[in-house]
Amino acid sequence: MLTALMLVGTIPIVGLAIDAGLLYLIRARLSSACDAAALATARNLNLGMNLADQIANATARGTAFFNANFPSGYLGTASATPTISVEQTAMNTLSVTTSATATANLYFLRVLGTTATLTSSTGRASRRDVNVMLVLDRSASMNVSSACTPMIVASKTFSDLFMQDRDRLGMVTFGGTVFNAYAPTRDFKNPVSSINAAIDQVVCTGQTNTAHAYWNAYQQLVAINQPLALNVIILFTDGIPNTLTARFPIRTIPDVRRDNPSSWICGGATSYVECLIPRSPCQDDNGFPSGHASWGTFAPKLGVLTGGNLAVVAGDTFGLLNPTATGPSGGEPMIGTASRVGCGMTGHQRRVREDIAFIPAQDANGISTSGYLDSGVERFPTGHPYAGQVRPDNPTTLSRVAMNLSDNVAAMARNNPTLPVVTYTIGLGTLVDHDILRRMANDPTSPSYDSSRVSGLYVYAPTVDQINAAYARIASEVLRLAL
Repeated sequence: MLTALMLVGTIPIVGLAIDAGLLYLIRARLSSACDAAALATARNLNLGMNLADQIANATARGTAFFNANFPSGYLGTASATPTISVEQTAMNTLSVTTSATATANLYFLRVLGTTATLTSSTGRASRRDVNVMLVLDRSASMNVSSACTPMIVASKTFSDLFMQDRDRLGMVTFGGTVFNAYAPTRDFKNPVSSINAAIDQVVCTGQTNTAHAYWNAYQQLVAINQPLALNVIILFTDGIPNTLTARFPIRTIPDVRRDNPSSWICGGATSYVECLIPRSPCQDDNGFPSGHASWGTFAPKLGVLTGGNLAVVAGDTFGLLNPTATGPSGGEPMIGTASRVGCGMTGHQRRVREDIAFIPAQDANGISTSGYLDSGVERFPTGHPYAGQVRPDNPTTLSRVAMNLSDNVAAMARNNPTLPVVTYTIGLGTLVDHDILRRMANDPTSPSYDSSRVSGLYVYAPTVDQINAAYARIASEVLRLAL
């Protein structure tokens, strides 16, 4: 009799524990489904040409994720249909809210007259607008490695991941010269003038002017000036920086310069030599030839010096090229003849080191040419009229200066307190320098990593077959930060 009396109280307690446990499982699964639906909706807002279509397509994808995570009839439930809403809740931010209610059956508690109860959950996610500048290497080595076309295809696939009318996409391409190939716009999927059409026009030729290309991309983000958006530069390259853009002083004295058989400085040299070269033959800014008594007043000449090679001390240098390419096909045009009348480089661009006195302390954008690789930079010796200045006739030095510039310009972008920029880098093949690409991205694996600044990522693609995977890795990181 005592046992029977105790069962009257024990059975409801046990039933409550079992039914509550089932209800807890249902609610946990419902919560996960709402979270997954909110995230999937936010991630897929790129599907469509206007906001209405994007919301419709994204909510359909979110509903599919909800149903996959909370199947119909899960543990006997009913009426678990999600409600997904998308609205702008702050500047440059869309918020997604997913809510759902499920009817859960009760089993043991039916003895108390209650057959079912409701459980509900809500999931939220937000997506910042993204401003992306693609900086694509179109140097000649991209053709040599047959990487130009795979880069074009992968870049187009990547651009499709972003949201028309909300995100902005732009593109800069670079060889020795730099081309602002596509001004950043929210209308980048417009079939008449899409970024993918601009990507299709890329032709690979020239050297590797990484720093000047990055600077151009960064300045376009500065002009947009959206600190609440996610501002991103994605740099793709298959080689080391070996080119710089600066205002170069003209050499007004005779001195010793390096030569090699493919250069024309010493005249008929059959092996590497250092030879005494007369002062530059350039006509000065007053129109006087180099032999004139009043010759010697020069404004520094703006142009591109290229041809650096970390493995070569006595190789070629080329220039001066125009800093800006004339079209999407690249081209490496020399600066105008009016700016180099009578100069050695007027006859052939390999003779540029007859004319340039030294590499200046800053490039054309005011970025320091000194930096982490200064220990390998060759300078004119004590006693030389240009003592302490960086020599322009050493390709190894030229590459080190170009790498210093690339490191410095990326550091400047992420150190901007009002508009920090996240940099992602993709290195292709065997010729890339992993250290400089990690440094530019402020990758956590870089020895120079600064945890107080925005972190990016360096992704290495050993072969062209892995370019798509590298882009996909970058895309997942960008969307992770945007959500």
